Amino acid sequence: MASTSRKDSDEFRVGRAKRSRAGSLHFSQTSNAKARKTSGKPSSKRYTPQAVVKVAGWATAPSSVKRMLDYIGRTEGKENQELVDLEAEDGVLRRGQLEVDEIYDEWKHDFKRKPQHVKKQPRHAVHLILSASAKLNEDNIGKTLKAARRVAEKHFGEPGYKYALGVHQDGKYPHVHMIVNTVNTDRQAPKLRLGKKQIFEMRQSLATELTREGLDHVATRGNSKVRNPKTKGAKPNSLAKVKKVLTKMDKEQRQFERALTRKNPRINAIQHRQQQAKVLDTLRAQVKDDSSLNKEERLEAFNRLRKFRRGIEKKGVNVKIEIQATVNFYEVQFKKWKKNAEQFKTNYYFQGKKGQKDVASNFDEKSMFLQKKLERFLRKDLKQQNIPVEVKKAIHKQLRPRLNEIKKVREMSLGNRQAFIK
Repeated sequence: MASTSRKDSDEFRVGRAKRSRAGSLHFSQTSNAKARKTSGKPSSKRYTPQAVVKVAGWATAPSSVKRMLDYIGRTEGKENQELVDLEAEDGVLRRGQLEVDEIYDEWKHDFKRKPQHVKKQPRHAVHLILSASAKLNEDNIGKTLKAARRVAEKHFGEPGYKYALGVHQDGKYPHVHMIVNTVNTDRQAPKLRLGKKQIFEMRQSLATELTREGLDHVATRGNSKVRNPKTKGAKPNSLAKVKKVLTKMDKEQRQFERALTRKNPRINAIQHRQQQAKVLDTLRAQVKDDSSLNKEERLEAFNRLRKFRRGIEKKGVNVKIEIQATVNFYEVQFKKWKKNAEQFKTNYYFQGKKGQKDVASNFDEKSMFLQKKLERFLRKDLKQQNIPVEVKKAIHKQLRPRLNEIKKVREMSLGNRQAFIK
């Protein structure tokens, strides 16, 4: 039975088992090092959410600035949309088309045309969205608005940039839209530049202000999660996981054994054994590292794993039948691939340029997948089996032409596609 190293098993997490037609096990694998993104998502019980600051777009024409202001103020005239109060840097609220136009009239004198010797269009304004991961209600909307107002004053108002902000009450979370004029009131000062550093500083300020208002948020780089010590959840019990997974594996093992008793079994038996051993090693490592288990629970988990492994070993492994079942499995896969190749030749001419590209890409992806599986079986898995050398040579003689044909067709379909189709 194949086994895996401790390092590999630590990176393997037991997922939900899926069964193929032949009854082999397929377990999903996910890396423990990867963490889910938390920006813009509702806060969980165990993690503090991230404060979100996004650049929605830049206005490179005066008309674009006008459209941004109309969008935030809800003055486009769309049905079922109430007008939104726009708050400028002077604290004055403006509502409706005429008052929103006043902001644009004040700003439009700052917008200059692009000089002829400059290739890039000038950026007149930037549209920002500041949001909090909290329930959408009046209380949280008010808190988010207060936090966004202080962030805007700190990063734009005090340095001398004009801005206007408004709250939209649609969507899942409280969020504030903001437009900032990139031209400073001090003509000697440079235009506004927003890079990764400036956005991160704004996120830090927003997280501080939201926490000050009672909505706990953080701002960290990347996709890392920050555990909330106040609501730290209990570590899942690995004994319950062992019971659940072994129940599924026992059912899969019975289906696997029935599949081998058929007249011409067609199942990837080697892959089934490898995955089975990997799951058992992973469960054992998880039980060993689980500090929440007491002595009796840990002993029970180890005994269950040992009993299942010994039960499989007691039944024994018929290497000859399992090798033949695996070879039959790859023969069936090759026939399916050959049928797809014929369909690809037939359908290629009836597609447009975009359709031809999609069809060719899909066919090459399937071909590459089967090629890698066959190469792994012939170069690695077959060598590890305790069978006579003559049997290994016979299997190589049977499957090597299949592998070479797949490689040849892939090269022709990617290189000289017209010759391949003819």
